[in-house]
Amino acid sequence: MTPEELMVTVVRRAQDGVDYSPRFGATCPGCGRRAPVYRTMPWDDAIRVRYHRCESASCLVSRCRVTIKSIETDSAG
Repeated sequence: MTPEELMVTVVRRAQDGVDYSPRFGATCPGCGRRAPVYRTMPWDDAIRVRYHRCESASCLVSRCRVTIKSIETDSAG
């Protein structure tokens, strides 16, 4: 995979959404580290969306200033 293809793949994963766990948070698709939340949206039925920013200086997602979308589902119901 070329560096350009890798960048497109990682950015697409960040924008499409990663799983969110109340216990472990969301991980960056670029480096695999936990990404801090910067914005939390209200619940929409059983789904809640959060946006994160990776803080790793060596991470492609962080260097491109791409936000990471995470999706939490409420399984109690």
